[in-house]
Amino acid sequence: MRGIGSYLSARMGATTRRQPGLTTWSPTLLVAQTRAQEVNVAVLRLLFFAELRHRWRSWALLCVLIALVSGLVLAAGAAGRRTSSAFPQFVSAYGYDAFDYSLEPLPQIAHLPEVTSTVRVRLPTGGKPTCSCTEQINTNDFSVMELAPSDLRRSVKLVAGRMPDQSSRREVLASFTLERLGVHVGSVIRVPFFARSQRQAALAGGTVTPTGPTVALHVVGIEAAELEFPGISGNPSYDLYDTQALARSLDPDGVVLSEYFVRLRHGAADLPAFEAAARQLGALSGTDLDTPAAAVTSSIHPQAVGWWILAGLAVLAGVAVVTQALSRQALVEAESFDTLRALGVSQRRRAQLGVARTLVVAVVGALGGMALAFGLSPLTPVGEARLAEPSTGLSFDGLVLGLGALATVVVVVGLGLWPSIRAARHRRIGDQAPLHQPSRIAALLSLAGAPPSTLIGVRHALERERGRRAVPVGSALLGSVLAVAALCATAVFGASLSHLTATPSLYGQPFDVWFANNGAGSPTAPSPMLSGLLRYPSVTAVTVGISGDVLINGRTVDALAGQAERGGLLVSTVNGRLPGTAHEVTLGAKTMREIGARVGSAVHVTVPRPGGGRRTSSFTVAGTASFPPDFGTGGLGTGAVFTIDGYLGAQCPPGPSQQHCVAQATSNVGGAFLVRAAPGPAGRSAIARLARANPGTINYPYPPTGLVNFGEAVNFPLLVGLVLLVYGMATLIHVLVVSVARRRHEIGLLKTLGFVRRQEAALVSWQATTIGLVGIVLGVPLGVAIGQAVWRAFADNLGVVPTSVVLAWVMAAVAVGTLVVANVLALGPAFVASRARPAGLLRTE
Repeated sequence: MRGIGSYLSARMGATTRRQPGLTTWSPTLLVAQTRAQEVNVAVLRLLFFAELRHRWRSWALLCVLIALVSGLVLAAGAAGRRTSSAFPQFVSAYGYDAFDYSLEPLPQIAHLPEVTSTVRVRLPTGGKPTCSCTEQINTNDFSVMELAPSDLRRSVKLVAGRMPDQSSRREVLASFTLERLGVHVGSVIRVPFFARSQRQAALAGGTVTPTGPTVALHVVGIEAAELEFPGISGNPSYDLYDTQALARSLDPDGVVLSEYFVRLRHGAADLPAFEAAARQLGALSGTDLDTPAAAVTSSIHPQAVGWWILAGLAVLAGVAVVTQALSRQALVEAESFDTLRALGVSQRRRAQLGVARTLVVAVVGALGGMALAFGLSPLTPVGEARLAEPSTGLSFDGLVLGLGALATVVVVVGLGLWPSIRAARHRRIGDQAPLHQPSRIAALLSLAGAPPSTLIGVRHALERERGRRAVPVGSALLGSVLAVAALCATAVFGASLSHLTATPSLYGQPFDVWFANNGAGSPTAPSPMLSGLLRYPSVTAVTVGISGDVLINGRTVDALAGQAERGGLLVSTVNGRLPGTAHEVTLGAKTMREIGARVGSAVHVTVPRPGGGRRTSSFTVAGTASFPPDFGTGGLGTGAVFTIDGYLGAQCPPGPSQQHCVAQATSNVGGAFLVRAAPGPAGRSAIARLARANPGTINYPYPPTGLVNFGEAVNFPLLVGLVLLVYGMATLIHVLVVSVARRRHEIGLLKTLGFVRRQEAALVSWQATTIGLVGIVLGVPLGVAIGQAVWRAFADNLGVVPTSVVLAWVMAAVAVGTLVVANVLALGPAFVASRARPAGLLRTE
């Protein structure tokens, strides 16, 4: 430090003082002031580099810690953004607005005014495919498709393997859905095709055994196409994409259908006009792809929310760890501030020195965090979002990583500001007040006759002390509380999610099965199927439902209309109630937000009239409902439900022609019967008999794919728990190491007074146990409350029933695990403390 004093003397020189009575500064004084400022900067720079040379190892550890925390947070945030945009990007790259079937080629479709581009798909049809799979392929969901090579690359994303050689008649691409049945690259699927003579019989329907060639198709690649994602079509789609060589080898006059994928100029707005024109040209049926695509995006969205929740919880725990580390570093560096004060370095300059250190480690840590997040990017997205992501691999999200790195610097500097100021105010040990404030808990234990190792261990956990033995106890306890609270919150969230996916009534399916009703006539008119459903006493509820598109406050909504034939209306209510009159409507949570409605408000509903035109009526919002993911309303939280009388009444106003209007509206409408049976053998038996009596029409509820991926395939609760476990362990091991290092003199005195190794190890163990107990007592109820609040917000955002679950045994396991982990982590510091020699410990003081 003498060098600093000599340097200051040489740099300062002689300065001219301000003369009494003068109101301006002389040029000489201005020059002196400028030189003084330069000296101050030089001194600060000199002190900074001196600290860097002396403490570069601890600074490097701080940078690594900040890089780890920020990297995990940025990686999770970028993964959420990447997941959220995955399927929209997939649709933009590989998707279409609609597709139509026809028996014959319809090249005129490409020239319709609404169409911007078309892709023709040839569908050579045959019999049941066979393979050495774990499950056999359902013929009704299986297609062999042939596209031009350029159209194939435009319509599918290659997931694994390679594209087929167009000159080979045996190479094919297989849809990723076939992987669930055991198909992989290298599998062989044998497909029998129809002969020319079977064309009429096959097109007429019925069971026809193919007599044409049976071709062994070798899978050389796995692909993903828009139609194959769950939610686009009601059933899984199992597809093979063959080659032009195979198409040339098959009989061109065999059973070959045509399918046209089209892009429309104005998207869904052009769909009605396009479908009408396509039917006039001879198309058999058309399907809207935009609405199901929105449902797939909605089903993937929970994964994005999960990544953002993971990032938020990682921030919460990371702040505690970084705060403690910065406090520890400031306390260590404060030991040299007495010398700096003696040399005339002001309190302000000492604080600036601490802030400069914090800024440097923040910038380096933020850059390291960006690098870590970039390196982790190939691991995300996961689940179906990974299938949809057009380009997996390394991804640099400039917005998230850039803003995240800037936020990291700001937050770390903010966290280190007070420790730096506090360290700058550090006074010499001899000038200080009492070393610590005794803990009341330690005093109570002393009165209870607790052994010395217990008393000292508890005191070390709860008393900060002052000076060279000061330990950031407060931040350590806070870190313990936050770690336990975050683990409990994660457990509540995970249990609630598992309960949701296991309880269909919570995500819009309060029924056991539903039967498709494709017959003509009024959906509520007596029918053999309805009579059969009502014949069983163990069938406790039957709801008749129809669907249609409506405009609510100017926004297109896929709506359901229902009527309870037995029991209540089988639609799940989130809040409020289901429509009870012909002038009420219940909306999904997302639809409610989109149209700006609330429970009790009035909305304007516009419906198409059977004879043409539209009619607008006013309805009152009765509540919020959760809709099944397979009913075509657009996914969870999207849609509207009316009574059938209300829906038909909106189409057909009262008057002499109402009856005729209703007859027109229901003449060719399809619908569904929702059925709930009593629990137990009688209910299961009734469902089984109904399934045998109505083959081909029964459908079973299935959980939303996005939620299954979120909770099981992606397993976000587990990811959150692992991150928080690492943070919690880092917090505890840090405070134990710091405590043992800074209280070496006290440990040496205890050894001198007769403490044996077992007592010294017990002292550290009781310190860890006390920190763990504080975390349990405060963290468990806090975590349960946070978990329930986060789950309610998550469920409300999805539009499902927000039922939270708190498992007592899980909370107990967290408590016991916390104490076990705390004592395991204490083994290392306890071993160090017990093996140290008293002479070396006392010499450190």
